[in-house]
Amino acid sequence: MRVEHWNANTAYYRESDCSGLTDSMTRAYGRLIAGAGAFETPAPLRHRDDPWRLHVLAHEHGPRVLQARIVAPDEQPVAVLAVAEGGGDGPRRAWRETVAEVPWMSAERGPSDFLDHLPDRPWVIMGLLPALAVHGEAFDWLAELEQCIAWAFLKSLPPRAIA
Repeated sequence: MRVEHWNANTAYYRESDCSGLTDSMTRAYGRLIAGAGAFETPAPLRHRDDPWRLHVLAHEHGPRVLQARIVAPDEQPVAVLAVAEGGGDGPRRAWRETVAEVPWMSAERGPSDFLDHLPDRPWVIMGLLPALAVHGEAFDWLAELEQCIAWAFLKSLPPRAIA
């Protein structure tokens, strides 16, 4: 399986496979996602005492769609992301909300060109929020974190039932 990674601010695109991520990493991030979602409280990102938090949003778009925010120590969200295994109504709404929430940073095309783009295979879209300007240290690890969260969530999904 490959995952499409999209930047909601620019429509930049890349793909990843699971190489470079150990099973223990995806299990740890899977537990983090499950815990943050179950308790509806932001959870420490990288270790128990980490002041950076992952805030998993309610599953309003369905249990097979993840929406989350990365929250800085001062409680300002610096990034928002959504993950899904493909298309459909719930994933489409999560994609559109993510694109609409972040400032657009590309002169080549506008966000309206990108709102209706929706991959039909596994994807993650992450957008950077203005508070990231105050927390530039997050630039060093946000891309890796996004990849870990996406893979952990996608690997945690049970296979779809065949109708």
